[in-house]
Amino acid sequence: MMPRIARCLALLLLPLMGCAFAKVTADEAARLGKDLTPMGAERAGNAAGTIPAWTGGLPKQDLPRGANPFAADKPLYTITAQNMSQHADVLTEGYKALFKTFPDYKMIVYPTRRSASYPQWYYDATEKNATEVSLTDDGYGFCCAAQGDPFPIPKNGTEVMWNHIMRYNTRGFRGFVDSAATAADGSFVVQRDYVELAFMYNNPDATVKSLDGMNLYAFQKTVAPPNLAGEAHLLHVPIDRIANQTGVWVYNNTVGRPRRIGEVGYDNPLYDGLMTHDQIDMFNGPLDRYTIKLLGKKEMLIPYNSYKLYDPKLKYKDIVTKGHINQDLARYELHRVWVIEANVRQGYAHRYKKRVFYVDEDSWIVHAEDIYDERDQFWRTAESHSITFPNEPVVVNGVQVHYDLQSRRYVIINMTNEERNLIEYDWNAKPSYFTPQALKRFATSGPN
Repeated sequence: MMPRIARCLALLLLPLMGCAFAKVTADEAARLGKDLTPMGAERAGNAAGTIPAWTGGLPKQDLPRGANPFAADKPLYTITAQNMSQHADVLTEGYKALFKTFPDYKMIVYPTRRSASYPQWYYDATEKNATEVSLTDDGYGFCCAAQGDPFPIPKNGTEVMWNHIMRYNTRGFRGFVDSAATAADGSFVVQRDYVELAFMYNNPDATVKSLDGMNLYAFQKTVAPPNLAGEAHLLHVPIDRIANQTGVWVYNNTVGRPRRIGEVGYDNPLYDGLMTHDQIDMFNGPLDRYTIKLLGKKEMLIPYNSYKLYDPKLKYKDIVTKGHINQDLARYELHRVWVIEANVRQGYAHRYKKRVFYVDEDSWIVHAEDIYDERDQFWRTAESHSITFPNEPVVVNGVQVHYDLQSRRYVIINMTNEERNLIEYDWNAKPSYFTPQALKRFATSGPN
């Protein structure tokens, strides 16, 4: 039951441990929209010219499903196990491990496209937050904002991670997402979930008062395969999950009524043990079991603008291959990322003793993660193949791949290629829609 509960946590926002720092000064905040982008990234390109300046990202436009705005781009070079050492300074430890584990693994590198773009009102809210928002409750919460990245000019690792957790995902979404956990021989079974999720934070109409400390509400149910189908879940998720309790309800046909259960998180396994609960959305916390260190910013190769992986012409068997995904469909670019190191705190336990997160400066999305076990051995790595939906506009942390290098297995989540319809973004529902009484209706009727 616990793994199925976790599958509805795809975009949950959970708290992080950290120490409060002073708000940025007015002079610092004035850099936003000038030498810094409205999101707080460096507007200029790098000295080598391999990272261009940010010029606004993809403009808002209506693109048909499957359209790739960068389809004409030609690869710059391809990294293989044979030439990996020549590119070691821009490769995460996870990618180095993949090259060493799979002789056929490769990374096709394309020109860097700083495509991240968001609505103007979101930029305005983010600029306002720079001088008004500060950490509270030892970093488990923050005050005072209802929209925007809370810390566009971060002073510590906790603030960087809050930006990832609280980033804009529109008012909500609904639709089907598919996942596949592989066996060592490359075989897999597709799992299909239906989700309805409404964000309270980053709703344009929200105020700090109307939020009442809540972040999101969600329904989720698994509809396939048959041995996993039949349960549905309801979530009430606060912003500060230490100060306020998360509400979790489950419904199944055997019991015939919704019942409340305890919250799950941390290192409880899911997807046949290939992930932990707090790896959903690359990281969803909480981080109270870790000390967090900001290592700085670095130029790294990360998945970016991976439109090929979302092509509705593809079948899942075209994507999911033995050992790793079909790397001909992946796109990697050189971007500046914030590097965050998290180590288990003394007196606490987590099956991941050390984790390193690579957070894109333009979108605040964790695009890659390195994971070490309790013996300090490299164990797992994960990557996010994000794309920008210019129709909204919004950057979507969609397809994610989580690799276990020791078992040579992986799970890929949030695929939509074989679904008839795309996820409906900017879907909106009020808190009164997400009640325990409505859970049975959601479970037994509606899309299947």
